Amino acid sequence: MRDYYLLADDGRMAQKVVPSGLGLQKENTFEQLPPISVLEVNTDGAQAYTDWLEKPLPMISERMKAITAKYNPSIQWKRVDLIDSETNLRNVYWAMQVPAVDCLSIETDFHLNGTVKRLVLDTDKIKAHHFFKVQGILEPYIVVSLDAAESFLRRSLNGFVLQKVEQALRREL
Repeated sequence: MRDYYLLADDGRMAQKVVPSGLGLQKENTFEQLPPISVLEVNTDGAQAYTDWLEKPLPMISERMKAITAKYNPSIQWKRVDLIDSETNLRNVYWAMQVPAVDCLSIETDFHLNGTVKRLVLDTDKIKAHHFFKVQGILEPYIVVSLDAAESFLRRSLNGFVLQKVEQALRREL
């Protein structure tokens, strides 16, 4: 059985760059982006360009994209150039629309408002997916397989943490 992990923002990194100027609505943010966007950032010399940026929408660096695209060729990409307003330096990031996989186990628990209380995946439904969103939930969770997670970690990518996801127990008859 393969392990799976939620890809989440690393809250320990307080000095990440924060792009401004997207002005997106809550729904359809990816669809609203043009094929190439330019956003301003102000680093003040202290902010870091990490490989994973979760806000204002999930974006990854060129290095992380190269790996991710191998694990899921169905991801749609839009380029986002981050320009430092003081130095005029440019860093290329990629906004992504990750295909959703119907992989929720019946063991998943929900709060009354519909958000996930306890996420449990059914690995039989996941099949050979390595980088995907979870279909059927309100949260925009991105899940990676152990293989993909190890690829990220071997290359010292940063800006994210990996949180192990519970899997449905196999019941043998």
